[in-house]
Amino acid sequence: MGSEYEESRDIISNLPDELLCHILSFLPTKFAVGTSILSKRWRYLWASVPILDFDDELWLNPSTLVELEERIIMFQNFVDGVLRHSEVSCIKKFRLGYRDNNLDSVYSWICIALERRVQELDLHLLIDWGVELPPMFFICKTLVVVKLSCALFLDIPTTVWLPSLKALHLKSVEYSDDDSIQKLLSGCPVLEELVIEREERDNQWVVNVSNPSLKILRIFFFTDGFAHPYEQEDQDYKVVVDAPNLEYLSITDYLSKDYFVKDLPSLVKAFIDVEQDSEEFEESPHNGGISYHGPIYELLGRISNVKCLSLTGVTLDSLSGTIGDYKLPTFHNMTCLEFLFIGGFNWDFLPNFLHSSPNLEALVIETGYTNELIPEGWLMPLQVPACLVLHLKEIEIRRIVGEDYELEAVEYLLKKAEVLQQMTIDCHESSMDQEFCVCKKLLGLPRGTRSCQLTILCSCGDTPCC
Repeated sequence: MGSEYEESRDIISNLPDELLCHILSFLPTKFAVGTSILSKRWRYLWASVPILDFDDELWLNPSTLVELEERIIMFQNFVDGVLRHSEVSCIKKFRLGYRDNNLDSVYSWICIALERRVQELDLHLLIDWGVELPPMFFICKTLVVVKLSCALFLDIPTTVWLPSLKALHLKSVEYSDDDSIQKLLSGCPVLEELVIEREERDNQWVVNVSNPSLKILRIFFFTDGFAHPYEQEDQDYKVVVDAPNLEYLSITDYLSKDYFVKDLPSLVKAFIDVEQDSEEFEESPHNGGISYHGPIYELLGRISNVKCLSLTGVTLDSLSGTIGDYKLPTFHNMTCLEFLFIGGFNWDFLPNFLHSSPNLEALVIETGYTNELIPEGWLMPLQVPACLVLHLKEIEIRRIVGEDYELEAVEYLLKKAEVLQQMTIDCHESSMDQEFCVCKKLLGLPRGTRSCQLTILCSCGDTPCC
């Protein structure tokens, strides 16, 4: 009776090996191997798990330096033992998180994974100097996803052929020369996703992304705040993009001076967070007056066929560093526009973008900081933008504080948007007293259409006003 009860209670152990291995694949390998002590049924199951996830953080919590060295050796022996006894001939995923300077071990582990036809390779190495990838990496036919992070040095050989690679993430990687990224991409005929997180010391002045199959591109480039001896005063960072099938573009870059982007006819969504000095903009005659050209304007012109565009307050601040007329392209296809983390004077750009987006249907404005100089009022457009009359159906304003320019802009949008169906305003950033006053003012604003529903989110609960 007791044995029957135990068998009925242990339902998991009665599952097929294939299903049990699938369950174990969601665990770090250390814990998957640990299940071998449960019973004879579990003793060797871990050896058939196709996902190997090694992370030395699960081992390193020492109280002394001697104990740290001992645990590092234990981790190395553990990885060696698992790879030696694993019965998997085709590894689905090999992940390694490692922070010791034993480069020979790292090199050996990567080679074993490649020899076993690994499909996803995820390396996160926090060591003192770069690890070079084995030559077989650059001609691996089975790799589908590659994520390289931190202490890796990429010396791209003459021949690169990764015929199955669809996703490539390069984070804080150092390259041997300025052409490294493009040489690597030239051997990736089916690549769809590329993520590049840069550092100033990565030895790349020009990031050249040219790939006809690419659909998703994310570029991050921040300064670490330190001056580096190799920096050259006459050398500028640049970004070059040639990807005709690109559907999503995200650029967060506070260092590059130029963006050379070829036409992107397939672009659906773009996120632009870039910072540049006003000195980088040039005056040019425009409609009898003065307009300004510069890298950001050129970038916006190259992506003007985008359907959904997100711009940060930093980007708009860079644009507002120029005075006079703003020469924006016409965004004929754009139906969604987002202004994220904007401050006071950023609102002055709203009319320009509304006039340049004749088919806009959704507008999102999120405040996130306040400029040093707060505008006395919002600059109302001289003419009503066509999108307000014909297409704009939804407006969302997040984290409104209740400044006069904000309320004036809201009043204008409510009154002039003739087909508006929904406006949602979040007042949580206001103080309690101010929040009540802001809500009262908002609820009393007139609307251009009776069908518009105004919803105010505040501390006292959502307040819909039909």
